[in-house]
Amino acid sequence: MAEYPTPQFSRESYLSLNGEWEFGVSKPDVVATYPYAINVPFAVETFLSGVGLRVTKDDVLHYRRKFTLPEGFRKQRVLLHFEAVDQICDVFLNDVHIAHHEGGYLPFAVDCLELNEGENTLRVEVTDDTSSPVYPRGKQKDNPSGIWYTPTSGIWQSVWLESIPNQVIQKLEITPLFDEKKVQIRAQFEGKITESEVEISLFGQKIASGPLGPNATATFSLASTFRTWSPESPVLYDLKVKVNDDEVKSYFAMRKFSMIEHNGHHVFALNNKPYFLTGVLDQGYYQDSGLTQPSDLAIQTDLRMLKDMGFNMVRKHIKIEPMRWYYHCDKLGLIVIQDMVSGGNPVKLGLFLSAPFIRWKINDAKRYALLGRDSPRGRQFFEDEMIGVVERLYNVPCIAIWTLFNEGWGQFDSVRLCEKLKGLDHTRLVDATSGWFDQGVGDFNSRHIYMTKIRFKDDGHRIMSLSEFGAYSHIVPRHCNTKKKTFYRYFKTKESLNDALFALYTKQVVPMVAQGLSVAVLTQLSDVEQETNGLVTYDRKVIKVDINRMKEVNRLLTFGGTADD
Repeated sequence: MAEYPTPQFSRESYLSLNGEWEFGVSKPDVVATYPYAINVPFAVETFLSGVGLRVTKDDVLHYRRKFTLPEGFRKQRVLLHFEAVDQICDVFLNDVHIAHHEGGYLPFAVDCLELNEGENTLRVEVTDDTSSPVYPRGKQKDNPSGIWYTPTSGIWQSVWLESIPNQVIQKLEITPLFDEKKVQIRAQFEGKITESEVEISLFGQKIASGPLGPNATATFSLASTFRTWSPESPVLYDLKVKVNDDEVKSYFAMRKFSMIEHNGHHVFALNNKPYFLTGVLDQGYYQDSGLTQPSDLAIQTDLRMLKDMGFNMVRKHIKIEPMRWYYHCDKLGLIVIQDMVSGGNPVKLGLFLSAPFIRWKINDAKRYALLGRDSPRGRQFFEDEMIGVVERLYNVPCIAIWTLFNEGWGQFDSVRLCEKLKGLDHTRLVDATSGWFDQGVGDFNSRHIYMTKIRFKDDGHRIMSLSEFGAYSHIVPRHCNTKKKTFYRYFKTKESLNDALFALYTKQVVPMVAQGLSVAVLTQLSDVEQETNGLVTYDRKVIKVDINRMKEVNRLLTFGGTADD
């Protein structure tokens, strides 16, 4: 993927290092060799990597690439960016160690002080213990089966260079003040600000400008040109911030996510109006490339299919996507429920299997081992990653809800962490415990209901969310990775699948709206490995669900009106 990786924070300078690298696998303390060619940024296990090897926690992955900077590229400094490397990574430039990073889902960048004028050699060494109780892993498993999938090891998102001046904008924090029809821009800057300029445009026309004030902060009124963002009308404002010799482009949207009372229930609200969220669970896996989208077009194709079906939301399930994925949600108008990435030791099997049917009362601040979080370092790493995820995605307009824990996987201290998460970001809502092991906190009474009738009651103080349901399965011959029928409800034909989904929505989900239901998340966007319960096959070749019929169903899921009325 050669497109600019971070549209929310872009400069003119950009050099992609994606493409063919030398690659090898060894045991620790063995001299590296590079017998393979690997296609970065695809994980070593995938077909599109060109390697297709399974690795173990005892393997060291070795990447090597030689490059020469184009003439005129280098200004004063050069930053090397890794968008995601799973799991423990060391970077060497011209045989000098320049970076160490741990964790597989967040980016890191490093100054390239050791650059030569001519050819440079970049080496990356990676180890990956998928089963580690310390690091986040999401749905990865050493021995994939059921709802657990092939591990992702090594570089799996873009690697790139940019040239910058000595004094730079390190970070922008953009906060829409919706009710005031204002936007607040805060910059973090390395060095002393001698001059600054902020410029806001709408549809190509400059509508506001001015310098950064005290503490590198500025607030601008948008009252005269106020346009809201919604799935029905995803209006984006363009932003340009120039400080000294550094200039960064970004964008933002005027939208507000909140909880309000409507017809005696607490419901989700978009721009201060009741708004029903109807969407799908999206795990972000692809048949030939695992967690990495095969192209920018592949991102857009998935999201446009959801829009064509009448969905207005997608739950990004236990994965942090590349920034271009969120960019396309912003542009197309899809609200995102963003999960934190789970980790820890596996939850006890009996507890996991019984939880959908028994409302266990478990204090997750005391039962660390029971829920797979007896590692103090693992708990701290999750908490640090939570902070990092919020910092990474704070400016993304489409994200409305943070999901802290899913189905008890590595769940701990959710009362404390929910409060901390709300302190980090007061502009979004929090689903503290999606599925089960509810601690009574957060903004959602969040249930996962499979294989039984959809029914639960309003708890009187939170939003009713059906955060997973459905998972109806249909195998399309020659377009799946398995011949086994999953433990979800199975249908032999596309016709019977569509009839069942239509009945599920019209007879069970739609009637719940009058009882306060505000969110419905269908499992799931695509088949994944041995799971065959997607709207589309794993290879994205066959859409199993009738687009027009699904759109008809989604029209029924509404509180009336739109967020733009």
